[in-house]
Amino acid sequence: MPKLKRTHDVFLSCSFDLASQAKVIIKKFADAGLTVFASSEIEPGYNIIEETWQALAESWAVIALIKPGTVSSSVGVEIGAASAWQKPTYILTTGTGEHLLPKYFSKYQMFKISEIGKLIQLISKDLKPLTEEERQALVDAYNRLGIPTDKLLRQPAHIDQLNNILWSKSHLRLSGERIMEELLRLRKRGKLPKVRRREK
Repeated sequence: MPKLKRTHDVFLSCSFDLASQAKVIIKKFADAGLTVFASSEIEPGYNIIEETWQALAESWAVIALIKPGTVSSSVGVEIGAASAWQKPTYILTTGTGEHLLPKYFSKYQMFKISEIGKLIQLISKDLKPLTEEERQALVDAYNRLGIPTDKLLRQPAHIDQLNNILWSKSHLRLSGERIMEELLRLRKRGKLPKVRRREK
């Protein structure tokens, strides 16, 4: 089964019945120079679950598109994963009815779909690329930690260990989501050395 060969700036979490609104959001972000992943955009022949999970892991930020009524279970799972990876997460609401949101959604910034411009500006501001020196420091810390990216994805607590090494060696500190995003992009480009799995 083929794999997608691209990375994304933003992961858009939404139910399939919001596909038309998702297309509008993707276009607005594209106009601002940012790429957005939405599972509704995956073409036939691709593994939806695998591609969705990978895109969620590599994205810089996550947006949950919510319509009046209930939140779909898939959106809840994706937001939970984004929270575990310490990703900047935002809620984007559509429609004029009552939005019945889980209590834990209250910790995220909320925007109406008419405020999409503000959200794009906010996310764009935080997407400053690392310098080559900073990127090399991250690779060095990754080598010193000795835990492969796949294991980091499954056990995000190890990211704190990597961040501590990064800080002690270069006085650079990144968010958990930024670390994983950078490592995954480096791996896709063949610039991340393989490390052996550490035995307990």
